[in-house]
Amino acid sequence: MKQTFVIHGMNCASCAQTIERALNDQPGVESASVNLTTEKASVTYNPKEINEETLQQVVKEAGYSMELEEGASHQTYSIEGMTCASCAQTVEKAVNQLEEVALAQVNLANETLTVDWKHTPQGNLIIQTVKDAGYKASLQQDARLQYEEEQARKQNRLQQMKQQLIWMAVFTVPLFILTMGPMIGMPLPSIINPAIHPLNNALVQLALTVPVMALGHQMYSRGFKTLFKGHPNMDALVAIGTTAAFLQGLYVTYQVMTQQIGGSSHLHVYFESVAVILTLMHAGRYMEEFAKGKTSAAVKALMDLTPPVARVVQKDGSLQEIDVASVQVGDKIQIRPGESLPVDGVIIEGRSAIDESMLTGESVPVEKNVGDTVTGASVNKTGSFIYEATHVGADTMLSKIVQMVQEAQGTKAPIAQLADVISGYFVPTVIVLAILSGLGWYFFSDHGLGFALNIFISVLIIACPCALGLATPTSIMVATGNGASKGILIKSGAALQTIHDADVVLLDKTGTITKGQPIVTDFTVLPDYNEERILYLVASAEDASEHPLGTAIVQYAKEKNITLTTPTSFDSITGQGLEAEIEGHTLRIGNQKLMKDIHMDSTLLKDLHTLAKQSKTPMLIALDDQVVGIIAVSDPVKENSLVAIRKMTDLNREVVMVTGDHEQTAHAIADQVGIQRVFSEVLPEDKSSIVKELQQEGKKVIMVGDGINDAPALVQADIGMAIGNGTDIAIESADAVLMNGQLTSVPQAIHLSKATIANIKQNLFWAFGYNAIGIPFAMGLFYLFFNGPLLNPMIAALAMSFSSVSVLLNALRLRNK
Repeated sequence: MKQTFVIHGMNCASCAQTIERALNDQPGVESASVNLTTEKASVTYNPKEINEETLQQVVKEAGYSMELEEGASHQTYSIEGMTCASCAQTVEKAVNQLEEVALAQVNLANETLTVDWKHTPQGNLIIQTVKDAGYKASLQQDARLQYEEEQARKQNRLQQMKQQLIWMAVFTVPLFILTMGPMIGMPLPSIINPAIHPLNNALVQLALTVPVMALGHQMYSRGFKTLFKGHPNMDALVAIGTTAAFLQGLYVTYQVMTQQIGGSSHLHVYFESVAVILTLMHAGRYMEEFAKGKTSAAVKALMDLTPPVARVVQKDGSLQEIDVASVQVGDKIQIRPGESLPVDGVIIEGRSAIDESMLTGESVPVEKNVGDTVTGASVNKTGSFIYEATHVGADTMLSKIVQMVQEAQGTKAPIAQLADVISGYFVPTVIVLAILSGLGWYFFSDHGLGFALNIFISVLIIACPCALGLATPTSIMVATGNGASKGILIKSGAALQTIHDADVVLLDKTGTITKGQPIVTDFTVLPDYNEERILYLVASAEDASEHPLGTAIVQYAKEKNITLTTPTSFDSITGQGLEAEIEGHTLRIGNQKLMKDIHMDSTLLKDLHTLAKQSKTPMLIALDDQVVGIIAVSDPVKENSLVAIRKMTDLNREVVMVTGDHEQTAHAIADQVGIQRVFSEVLPEDKSSIVKELQQEGKKVIMVGDGINDAPALVQADIGMAIGNGTDIAIESADAVLMNGQLTSVPQAIHLSKATIANIKQNLFWAFGYNAIGIPFAMGLFYLFFNGPLLNPMIAALAMSFSSVSVLLNALRLRNK
């Protein structure tokens, strides 16, 4: 089990070292890391051997206090449905009766419930208990998740405004036609013709106006409230104007009803003005709200992908919509066309095409069937299906990505080890030096007790373990935050440092250097064969394949309106191609290895090499025992790949490409982007061997990839970088994630790493240098040997503060890198 605790009482690096050492010495504790900057301890332990109370007692005995992080032992819930103090007492009493709860308090004013747990929190227990009491509880998340929920509420509000606008238009449009139509000669049915049945006309107008006013009731409530408080706003003007128009309409209707006014071609009521004004005002507000949402699109990109609710299938087969936070592993969720998936899971019923571009960057929907995994925040395009939740809450792919930065900020870089070692001995050493210097001046000089005491205090005050403790974590925190703002998520301080140390950048080709969206560029067949017939056979065979090149061929055939058939048999041959039986013919599509026993025309062989030199992937087509044509597919190079690779080279990093493509094709692409060293025709499972080969040459390797088959290589590399629109397995395996999917993020990450390590070294130099000069100065050594000035304790305190502040200010400079 891994938990985060808040530490109270720390004020220097030696404090952090003391607590860390005490925790790590306990049986059952696998690892403990204390961060002075965040004042938190991350502890991984075996709950069967040691519990939270024991850990807290260990820290208490060390002279400090520790408690589970907010959101762990202490939680806050939003309560819906309370209307009075009795409601609050009911909820509070019900939760306090739970054995697992130490204390529960309800605040009626802000409709919240705070819970202090005795042990591990059980959110579902609170939710169910409050539900049984007749109310609804939902967990308030940390600041990031709270922001996410706020954005979801805004989106929900925008959707509500849209629906509200539609309904307002439903009533306003016919009202507008009813009143304005006769003015342009539009005939009305006699039953509502104002000249024949004026009362009917007035009543219909009234009936259409009231719903619009009801839909726009917030303008009235806000408007009159501000008016009565003496600070009227735009809503007040709208409320006053439309209310006056409505009252005028009511009066005219009364006059018609009492026959004070007779029929005419146009009744002078202003109901349509009320409705049109309210509808147009609401339309303006909707567009304004929509525009506001666009201004924060960058922030919302990660936080606004999942829907706020999930439709869960109950045991009796009925459907119930619940908050996403309440979804549990094993819940069966129904998804309809156009909906986003709330959590990760596996399809158990139905099939569909799902847009996973939020993960893969591939805009073409992926076909999903029973047994296939689906990812939260992806969008269902066509069919309906039911899937079982396998990962919820913080375990979903999206949540893990968002949490990476927070976790990275609590980790240490290897460069911090020196400061940690020194910090562990720093305070005891300073105390000894203070005592020795004080006693020395008292016994071996004639300056007296006051002078000695001044020296003693100055030494204690000026010594600054804080600067040592802050030197590394502050730089890492600022750097990881800066990287995240640029779409570079670095998972740990160690990874941040190792990026700077790397010698080689190994790039997977497909989806990394290239777009990963291949297209057919060339298709030729021998003169004796029908081109459309061959394409029909080839595309039908490839339709049974899941390979991206096959997808490109199928798409090419569909663009030519060719209807495909289903192969009688199909066999995919790894690293070579495929073989299929279609309409009595044996069809093979692939490279030369697949065609080694089949006759090939010399012209086609020449075309094969020509296409390969053009950085295309040519595939031979064999019908029965004859190679009859070639179809070439090209995966276009990303626009910025050349620039990114050039920048890496300028940083003195060797750039190497690995691909499963034919050698000529691989070298053609490498030449196009300026790469000198290429590993071609590499099977997916062999990519990690290439990493090992480079490492055996004594090099530290950054591996950049985006697919499932890149995961082993990402793990094997010294630093694995996953393209953020890649698969979840690649992202899980990586040390860093390039969320924007751009290769230019690699040199940016190297720059950031270099700047961070330089910043840490500057901080450590200043921290060591300050103490190396300050402590002897405070001890009076400069006064003793050089007749220099003495240090006043107040000046020492000022200098101590300045040292810590200088380290922080220097770290903050990384925000501009």
